Amino acid sequence: MMKPPAILRKNMLFVGGEQGGHRAAILLSLVGSAKYCEVEPWHWLRAVLEELPKRLRTGADPPDLTGLLPDQWLKAHPEHRWKIETIRKKERQRSKQQKANKRKKR
Repeated sequence: MMKPPAILRKNMLFVGGEQGGHRAAILLSLVGSAKYCEVEPWHWLRAVLEELPKRLRTGADPPDLTGLLPDQWLKAHPEHRWKIETIRKKERQRSKQQKANKRKKR
């Protein structure tokens, strides 16, 4: 749990300035939203970046982008559910259980 923030801090030293920091924050927010909704972030981002120009060209003002939200997109693409987080949750639960069992034995 501690590793990602430490890596992020180190990587943020090289965003190239304030504007780069804002862009990095936007991208990290998108990836975080995808992870929260259990969507494979890179599949979702690729689909959004391919679909967004098409929807903006339709002329609707404002364009309907609800289908591109991570939770809505996942309903249409269930094969891209992010399984890594589920595996990690199970591993953390198993680790907690093992630690609790060791304490009980003492």
